[in-house]
Order: sequence, then structure tokens, then C-alpha cells
Amino acid sequence: MLTLLLVAALVFSSQQPAFATSGPFVTKTVEGKFDEVYLGLKDVITGRGINIAHTLGTSAMLNRTGPAFGIKKNVYINAETVEFCSAKISHELAAQNPQNVVLCPFTISVYVLTSDPKNVRLTYRIPVGAKGSERVVGKIVKLIESIIKEATEW
Repeated sequence: MLTLLLVAALVFSSQQPAFATSGPFVTKTVEGKFDEVYLGLKDVITGRGINIAHTLGTSAMLNRTGPAFGIKKNVYINAETVEFCSAKISHELAAQNPQNVVLCPFTISVYVLTSDPKNVRLTYRIPVGAKGSERVVGKIVKLIESIIKEATEW
């Protein structure tokens, strides 16, 4: 597993310095408006012929349920998670190792923190596949980062 994380770290560092790795997550931060970035992200995904399986209204749920747990301050102004999967990459993952099914759908979370309202963050989890799946996992990373790049470079 450590080898896969090191490979992923090398892929990230060689592709784009605008992405910051923190633990099992990679984040790109851009100045802008949440709705523009969120809708742009969805447009890029569907524009590539990839189906969005689901969107999760993360901030709405957390902001609504927080008071029931004694939480008085919201972390997010807005936060949505977009779930999608590339059929081509999914077939490659399954052929490499059937356990790789857990890597789909891919997710990108888009959010604005209450502590930093001028910046929008796009974060995804570093995928770690079964041993021997590094090449296909690299395709997931390349796809996600290219989607984020296209959605944030206007």
C-alpha cells in the first residue's frame, strides 16, 4: 500500500503544482464563486460523455443536522460531492482485479469554507487499487485532475 501511495504522490507532483496533497486527499483551491465552479465541474464531466451517477448535498445535510448534535458553527457555506464513473476505466479496473470495484464511483467534492468564503476547493481521495493496478489507478488520477483543471481554468 505504501508503494501505491508513493506512486500516486509522484504522479500528482509531476502533473500539476496547483494540486496540494494532504494525507489521502488532493485539493485544488481557486478564487471564485461556488456555483460557477460547481456547475462548470458538472458540465466538464458530462461534456466528456461521462454520466454523473449522483450528487450529494453535503453542506445542506450538515448545516441542517448540526444543531441536533450541538454544533453551532457551520464548516461549509456550500459543499457538494459529485459521483461519476468512466465505463472504460471501470472495465479496466475490474479486469485488473475484481476487488477494484470499490474504486467506482469516482468523487470530487466542491466546497467553500465559512472561514475562507472567497475560495472554492475541489478535493478528491487518492485512489488505491489492488496490487498490480497502479497503471489503471493512474488513469483515474489523470481523468480526475484533467476534469478539475478544465473546470477551474477560465
